[in-house]
Amino acid sequence: MRAIWIAGIAGALVLTGSAAQTAQPSIVGAWRLVETRQVMADGTVRPAPDVGPKPQGWMMYDASGHMCMHFNDSTRPVWASATEPTEAELRTMLSHTVAYCARYRVDAARGVIVLVEEFGASPNTSGSSRERRFELSGDRLTIYPPLAAGVTAASVHLERARP
Repeated sequence: MRAIWIAGIAGALVLTGSAAQTAQPSIVGAWRLVETRQVMADGTVRPAPDVGPKPQGWMMYDASGHMCMHFNDSTRPVWASATEPTEAELRTMLSHTVAYCARYRVDAARGVIVLVEEFGASPNTSGSSRERRFELSGDRLTIYPPLAAGVTAASVHLERARP
């Protein structure tokens, strides 16, 4: 479910013809993960559990219609061994990391990004297609992933990287 949720975080769609040439470049580039928000049914707000209160990561879109993303929880504990994690450490890594690469396109008329995952942390989502509503305001990109049980609103906030 975590991989599906994260795939939702990075979701994207492609336009055809001249619309693609206009809309696609607006999200082309590197985007740094700033925060995630989930509004719960009781009104409380929390970060997405899989990336925690101090998430880190990047989402990158190129002009050829390909994208990759990697998010994780920066508060994950360091492995006890410098070379080989324990089984528990591997489980923690997998439950607090979201990563995949996909083909994408932007449908500006509908305000969605659509992606078709090529590969990622979960082999079960390869080849899957998903749409995510998004808002782009200057150097800020907000993506709206699907809602988990008990969540009434969810958003992923990114900021464009500058040289």
